[in-house]
Amino acid sequence: MAASVKAYLKLVDRSGFKLEKCLDQEFCANLLRMGFADLRGNVEILEALDLLATGKVAIEGRTGWDEALRYASMLGVKLSLFLVYHDLRRRGRKAKLGSRPNTLILNLGSRKTEILVLEEGTPMTLENLAEWSRSAISSGYEPVVAVVDKYGVITYYEARATYSIT
Repeated sequence: MAASVKAYLKLVDRSGFKLEKCLDQEFCANLLRMGFADLRGNVEILEALDLLATGKVAIEGRTGWDEALRYASMLGVKLSLFLVYHDLRRRGRKAKLGSRPNTLILNLGSRKTEILVLEEGTPMTLENLAEWSRSAISSGYEPVVAVVDKYGVITYYEARATYSIT
């Protein structure tokens, strides 16, 4: 096993992950402190997948990108959503699943952002995009669209609805 593994997780009823064994107490305490795990040891799905991909945790003795993709598929996590989450974590950002489909919530101090994750080629009318943008703004979020292309490259766009002055 790689020396970078800091904890072992187990899959719980295909509903998420739980800390099984902690090898680095500071790492596990940080998961709790940052809000990625609860007192019962449940770890958020996207964070667990990200930690698995980066080799910081192992499940059934295995770790790495392929394992993360296997569990994402098994749990029905869209690849595009996981890729955007992974990108944000690599940038040092703390994101959580949003309440609307295919969204992530990003807190940057006083700024809160809702990110709508779309795959290149996903049909989206301007009316639907504007409606999502207005909903995000009315909920107190800055709207951003993340488009994941067929190569996994992510482009972020500000998505503010504008109003005509007539």
